[in-house]
Amino acid sequence: MKVTKLYPGSYYCNCYVIGEEGQPCVVIDPGCNKNGYLDNYIDKHHGGKLLGVFLTHAHFDHIGGLLTLQHKATLFVHPEDLEALYDGNLNCSSFFVQGGAALEIGSWDIYDLDEEDEINIGGIIMRVIHTPFHTKGSVCLYIKEENVLFSGDTLFRLGIGRTDLPGGCRRYTRDSLGKLKKLPPETKVYPGHDRDTTIENELKFNSDLK
Repeated sequence: MKVTKLYPGSYYCNCYVIGEEGQPCVVIDPGCNKNGYLDNYIDKHHGGKLLGVFLTHAHFDHIGGLLTLQHKATLFVHPEDLEALYDGNLNCSSFFVQGGAALEIGSWDIYDLDEEDEINIGGIIMRVIHTPFHTKGSVCLYIKEENVLFSGDTLFRLGIGRTDLPGGCRRYTRDSLGKLKKLPPETKVYPGHDRDTTIENELKFNSDLK
């Protein structure tokens, strides 16, 4: 399974495109589509075929690309974060985006994610792990067959997501991280920001997982 990380810089998240060259793809967290760079990538490497877009949560730096993305597909998001798609205060765009303009992502076909959902999309089976503490609707996406986890802002290399932004709830942190600690140690982790890691590495060196 080919995973490509697209990083537009600034404060935007890591955007992941899953799919073999020339085949349809899945996108996780389209934080930015500046100058159509994500659309262009999908056209060039995947024949313009997008199967679905998954959101690990709905903060502005993970959803901003939806504003201008020309390729449409089903949008997968946890219902606890659905309101934040349309509310600049909840998705934090009102606080961090220059000019304070709220995001309005327009019309998408939305699928509500739930704990332990297993979604087969293009032969890839995404298992949903609900990890509410960075936001109420935060999820991680686990592909068992590939031993890969897309952790959003739940788990970083040597860190975890903050809880002081709208939607954050610190009391769920331990339970949420406990779900990830049960994954195989060799699981590769693709976080929402910074470099890749593994569950084994985080169990050894991440004090938040002790």
